Amino acid sequence: MPRGPRRRGRLLLIGGNEDMDERDMRILPRLVELAGGKKSRILVCAAASAEPERSLEAFRKDLEKLGVGEVFRSPLNSRKEAESDELMDMLQRSTAVLLTGGDQLRATSTMAGTRFGDRLKEGYQRQGLLVAGTSAGAAAMSSTMIIRGIGDTVRRDAVELAPGLGLLRDITVDTHFDRGGRVHRLMTVLAQNPATLGVGIDEDTAIEITPNRKLTVWGKGVVMVFDGRRAHTNAAEVTGKEAMALTNIKVHVLPERYGLDLKTLTPIVPGSATATAA
Repeated sequence: MPRGPRRRGRLLLIGGNEDMDERDMRILPRLVELAGGKKSRILVCAAASAEPERSLEAFRKDLEKLGVGEVFRSPLNSRKEAESDELMDMLQRSTAVLLTGGDQLRATSTMAGTRFGDRLKEGYQRQGLLVAGTSAGAAAMSSTMIIRGIGDTVRRDAVELAPGLGLLRDITVDTHFDRGGRVHRLMTVLAQNPATLGVGIDEDTAIEITPNRKLTVWGKGVVMVFDGRRAHTNAAEVTGKEAMALTNIKVHVLPERYGLDLKTLTPIVPGSATATAA
């Protein structure tokens, strides 16, 4: 990890199933660019994956095609490995870390509270480290993450939550958002946590969050941001299987190069400064 004055890093959260066709690849080239191009050193961690070696090899090939300086790989399939000196050395030398997809609970239960988990968070918060994640790797970065969601309607027992890695505070990320039922389950989260910002990322789409808390969209789909700060909800008055009310939600639909200032929740429109939401 780069040394110097304390500075926040960047996040690149990918909705999953990123296009690997070199003719129209958008997400991984952005990762490589942010990591330092030919001088980049990217550590790929497969803690979320049930088949880590397969995932690691696929990313190695794709990143090397894009001209990455060096690719480090770790299956990260145990808390013992997350405490190892070898992994700490790879992290120290890396300009970026990429968390693969799979099961976000597998990732957090392996990483949270370990040397690697703590150093990763410190690297992002204080040493300018770029942290990227795809699918489960992206969902795990929230302080509160979705680990199960039925998504057929908005009711209290439709979603199960768990603590995430905490790189994103007061934001819950849902991935593969262009699949059916994802809006319902993110609305369920907001109904029970209206101060939380809900961010749904389509497949082959990503959000980049800069050190000054500006969010920008990359890729072929859209990102939907749900702001429930002024919402009304009856979550405390219904039982687990009952439908919940959630009103007065503000929704932003953001395609590529559109964005959001996360400090003011003001939309950012390409070619202009900022725009007030309609």
